Amino acid sequence: MAMKFGTMHRYLAMIFAVVSSVPTLAAQQEECVGRYRLTLPSDAQVAMTTEKAFNGRQSSPIRFSDDLTASLSSFLYNGTFLISRSVSQGEFDALVTQARSNAAASAQSPYADQRFSVVKVSGKQSLIWKAATTSGFFTYIDGTAISFLARSGSEQRAVDVLDHLKVRADGEVPTMPGVCLPGVFISSSQPDYSREVGVTFRLKDHPDVLIYFRDAKALTGQPKLTSRQKNEFVWTSEFGVGKAVKLHGAFPWRTVKLDGREGVGSFATITRRDDSTDYGYLVTVQGDPDAATDTPDLLLYVERNDAASQGKTPVTAGELEKIGEEVAASIRRR
Repeated sequence: MAMKFGTMHRYLAMIFAVVSSVPTLAAQQEECVGRYRLTLPSDAQVAMTTEKAFNGRQSSPIRFSDDLTASLSSFLYNGTFLISRSVSQGEFDALVTQARSNAAASAQSPYADQRFSVVKVSGKQSLIWKAATTSGFFTYIDGTAISFLARSGSEQRAVDVLDHLKVRADGEVPTMPGVCLPGVFISSSQPDYSREVGVTFRLKDHPDVLIYFRDAKALTGQPKLTSRQKNEFVWTSEFGVGKAVKLHGAFPWRTVKLDGREGVGSFATITRRDDSTDYGYLVTVQGDPDAATDTPDLLLYVERNDAASQGKTPVTAGELEKIGEEVAASIRRR
């Protein structure tokens, strides 16, 4: 039977209203952190070491381009990394020249722990150095300045890391075994001496949304917190997100899996120091230092920071929780 015109009009209006209410989805961005990969809901910026911090002149050294700090981020893999795209070639050349000058001057020091030497120089692009208890390198590749410091008096660890290092673009996820840091990939299938790679992303369409993921090698001697205990500790002490945190739900702890490993998730309203309100989604997974295979501590934290919204409408509590759940579901061992 033919549909009457009035009924047809109302039907089409309803369809149009439903379609119009569906938000336009931006292209997702694949990323990698440590030995894991994850999917971000849209294009994102990654926090990296600032130019000032690379030259030793800034606290809170990992930041976004508008100077918003990423205090949770950590670039530790068999040593400590500084990684910056804001250091020019000229600034890097000056840094290497100064390092060589300092090494020559340190030879006159009467104390062994104050002396260091340049082991190898590859043109203007790389310099490997060593001291009594530390070693490291500086390198500059395709506009990315990288510094590495290892707690080892032998330069071999620095040599090994530099030999297996390459830069990568945002969204580029290598297929070979290795460790991802912001803008950097170190190929390796060997057990890691140490690894605590925590990276903070910020959605370009929603600069109020920060996504932090951490892959930390489980080490013997560390406090053995369960996933739930770690979740509670993060909210109450570790992150210091505000002056008050209120978990949602009568039973706020829920089972969430990262890479198929069972952990604990929670969602909270955060009251900041200035009494403003934000939201956070947290998942923690306990590692096992005694496992036959690498079984690290995993942590995902998705936060709304209204103060960083750059004039754009902040996401709602429900939207932030959904983003957190989708990112958690995407995390896989790479």
